[in-house]
Amino acid sequence: MKKCLLLSVILGVAAGLPGLAWGAAETAADNAASEEEAVQTVSKSTLAATRVDSKLNETVLHKSVLDYYLPADIAAVAKKCAAGEIDECYFSFKTFENASDAKTAAAANLELAVLSLQRGLVKQAVKYIDQACAFNPDDPFAELTRGWILLSSGKYKKARKSFQDLLYLTADFEYVSSAKLGTALAWYLDGDKEKAATELQYLYTSNPYTISFVSYMLGRIASEMKSSRKLAPVFLQQSLTHDARNYAAVELFAQLSEKEKNDLRAWQYYATLYSLDPDNKDLAKKIEKYAKKLGDKSIDYLFYLRLEQPIVHEMLSTPSEKVKMALYANREQIPQELLSFSLMPSGTMRVEDEKLGEVLRSPSYIQKTIVFNPQTGGVDFTNDKGHVEFSAKRPFTVTVENPNKTLLVREATAQNIFAADLSDKELKGTLIVIPTPQGIKLVNEVYAEDLIPALLATQVQDITHDSALKALAVVFRSALLQAVQDHQDQPYHITDNDLHFKFKGINLIFKNLLDASKESAKIRLTEAQAGAYADCGVLTADSLENTADKPGYIFSPANVSKYLLSNPPADLYSRPQDPTQWAGIKWMYLYDGKEIENRIAYKQNIGKLRALTPTSFTEKGRILSMRFEGSKGSYEAKTPQEVAFILSAGTMRSNLFDIVPFYKGKNIKSVLVRGYDTGLGYGLCLQGADGLAKQGADYMAIIKYYFPQARILDTTTGTIK
Repeated sequence: MKKCLLLSVILGVAAGLPGLAWGAAETAADNAASEEEAVQTVSKSTLAATRVDSKLNETVLHKSVLDYYLPADIAAVAKKCAAGEIDECYFSFKTFENASDAKTAAAANLELAVLSLQRGLVKQAVKYIDQACAFNPDDPFAELTRGWILLSSGKYKKARKSFQDLLYLTADFEYVSSAKLGTALAWYLDGDKEKAATELQYLYTSNPYTISFVSYMLGRIASEMKSSRKLAPVFLQQSLTHDARNYAAVELFAQLSEKEKNDLRAWQYYATLYSLDPDNKDLAKKIEKYAKKLGDKSIDYLFYLRLEQPIVHEMLSTPSEKVKMALYANREQIPQELLSFSLMPSGTMRVEDEKLGEVLRSPSYIQKTIVFNPQTGGVDFTNDKGHVEFSAKRPFTVTVENPNKTLLVREATAQNIFAADLSDKELKGTLIVIPTPQGIKLVNEVYAEDLIPALLATQVQDITHDSALKALAVVFRSALLQAVQDHQDQPYHITDNDLHFKFKGINLIFKNLLDASKESAKIRLTEAQAGAYADCGVLTADSLENTADKPGYIFSPANVSKYLLSNPPADLYSRPQDPTQWAGIKWMYLYDGKEIENRIAYKQNIGKLRALTPTSFTEKGRILSMRFEGSKGSYEAKTPQEVAFILSAGTMRSNLFDIVPFYKGKNIKSVLVRGYDTGLGYGLCLQGADGLAKQGADYMAIIKYYFPQARILDTTTGTIK
């Protein structure tokens, strides 16, 4: 009863925090409704005082005492790390571990401790961090790092002492918050969930940057305590409300739903996980189990968008360069072969065979279905009675006679319903239907200017300032036209699941998106890598800083961890309006070591995971590749996307992060990943663009800020700025 009461008090505090919502993940908290009502009866006097402290102390939340100074010799060696010379970097640092200058020796040992932990040399990491603290006993960052390294090595009692000792060196929020989190994890990993929950309560009420992770940990603790298990879904709901990309929270939700025999919710969450990791055999078994339970209608319970008829009906076309976009592409950008789909036009629809010419004409709002016929290897075009009106083995096109009208693709089915997002999509332009030996592929040929508003719709979310929208429209236009040029000899130029573009249908657009595209139509970028990402910290692209309050950052392995610890400055352009919605800028996830091993095994069996070593970086420390060391060998992931997939099934937000592995003996049991911002750090930062717009910047100024080296072409005059 005592443990249940403690978690109830924490939950009561959570329920009172401003800006927290309960309804983001479908039915996730249904079973916890009675518990939520019960804990709201907890006395509010103490909670109110806690709440005021955390809400009003903005200075604490945005003040940083961290500096990135490196002695000259250490800074020179760090450049070798940045250049990917990892071994050379490591052994060069060793030449300074006993330097006569104490600051140089302390800095060298600190870097060696971080690099040793990355190499899986845990005992050496402990030795080096002890030496760093001995050379500079007043350095709070060295003491904090010692606590995390001891925690990583499984020395939980010593880790807690180190975190406690830190509090005698500094009272700064950045350090104290990290020490509190480390202490909580030390208690949890040591088996004392009660004391872990007590430490997490402090973070829950005082640190908006860790709210999603702390909510997940409280949900995890509740799920492991019989007396509090019913509270777990509420905490997990909180976690996903603040960060929908928290893979571990979704996974735990699925497992709890299964234990509760909530078949529908288990199916939905396991389906989400399986769509991210379709080669996972354990998830495949779960999917097969629940698909049988729910029957033929199981797909109807997934998070797909379904439309009864076209929503836009009519949208004025803007003649421009045509883009070929393959539909229903998977994570690897491969368009899936459909078994069937339906079409409903908002105007008269015309079907043309490449040799026979027009073969069918259909009035508006009459649904037709196209079905793959495995007996013939062709496709059948059928009416609502199931009668075949046209059959083909060659590609054919479907258009709406009035170019301002639209075509709705509905009810797409595939052999693997998780390989791609099978939501309904409303289209402009021409639909090219391509029969294949295994099914049907779809390509939408559409004017670039008709496509841009729909691409904007999938990215902008709460971006409302016109100049920010126009700037993003320019970025998409430039990238689209470049893709057309780069893939002009290919069957399609982009997919609807492209790394830079996500297309979910023109049914998502609004007038402000149409206006942004139209009013910026004459501008495009040349000589620029025209990408975009949602959120940015201080370090955006490697040459930019998204704030007037420059941190003076210099790359080194230890400085990356220091930057990830730092508070975002108060003038950060991408600062969210809601102080609890920082997950896009600062985030933290816990991943299971066994699952990482399994995803590596898709390529190579390395046995038990022993170390995770970054092997190449950008000049500011973003990870470009990583080597995974195991008991039977090693595997190197050579792109940021592959690194993210192995660690998190692709859900990790960016490639600016560090790792704290938690060892059990020689093997890594779990991995804590601490990161900053989203994307790969280049291109237009959406929240940053919106922040600049709030300060009065027009869209050309925003473009020049994020693409300082770009040439800006005015296509109407031919002039370049």
